[in-house]
Amino acid sequence: MKKKTESTSSGTNLGNALQLAVHLWIERIKAKGGPDAEDRKKTGETSDILGERGDILLFGGGKQGEAADQFNRTAHGIAVLAFMPSGVTLFGQHWEAKV
Repeated sequence: MKKKTESTSSGTNLGNALQLAVHLWIERIKAKGGPDAEDRKKTGETSDILGERGDILLFGGGKQGEAADQFNRTAHGIAVLAFMPSGVTLFGQHWEAKV
């Protein structure tokens, strides 16, 4: 029997959706030659948005389309971080991309 040592959101709806969405963003960023200054700026803005209103991403509510916007921004931000050396591990999943 395998012992579970940490709680993750992989296997949840959010984790499953991010798994696909992040890979799509990685391919889109690769197609343009890698993350640029605008990608990094948007990723920084996303961290502020999630810090202030991230509960909307997890639990819904907010204005119409706000949860979807936060989800898309989060997937984009993770994709940008995936281009960092050694990639990024979040929500129990690891992403690593190279140009």
